[in-house]
Amino acid sequence: MKLLRRGAEAELYLSEEKGKKELLKRRVSKGYRCKELDEEIRSGRTGLEARLLNEAKKFGVRTPQVYGVDKEEKEISMEFVEGSRVKDVLNMGNFEGICERIGRDIAKMHSFDLIHGDLTTSNILLHNNKLFFIDFGLGTHSKKIEDKAVDLLVFRKTFEATHADLMPLGWEKIIEGYVAKMGSEGRKVVEHIAAIEKRARYH
Repeated sequence: MKLLRRGAEAELYLSEEKGKKELLKRRVSKGYRCKELDEEIRSGRTGLEARLLNEAKKFGVRTPQVYGVDKEEKEISMEFVEGSRVKDVLNMGNFEGICERIGRDIAKMHSFDLIHGDLTTSNILLHNNKLFFIDFGLGTHSKKIEDKAVDLLVFRKTFEATHADLMPLGWEKIIEGYVAKMGSEGRKVVEHIAAIEKRARYH
């Protein structure tokens, strides 16, 4: 296997057998946690991420196909999606239609109370003009408008930092797609972002 990336939470490996590429995500141990707690957290997050990947797909959001889960080894084997990071696509100036589609896909997840937890344009791939959402390692379930608003707010901050030249038009298109798909609840979520920011200013 070839190591593709080593992050704070996991290592990504690429393997290829009989022409089929497969991605292995292995959650790494944290030395600062006691062993029992570390095992429980990594095992739980591994299982949850695999479920979220499958759920998002059922909700109409493209994600890598999960092939297997090994909670003992804290590993998920999944489809390797060939494609470009949306971060790179947008930085090359190709954002026509992409931003609105991103908003619609986030709305699909939020409509079913699925919170991605780490929305960035690095965690969205473009393959054959289709969007794929990856890395649900910090994801969860929540019915709360607050949690959905935080999901969007975190995304907006990373979007501003990564694509300053596309602001505010790019972000407006994302919100346009989000509200168009999610309706009145989507408007409530977007309005709640301002309330969160207001609280932050006074703390």
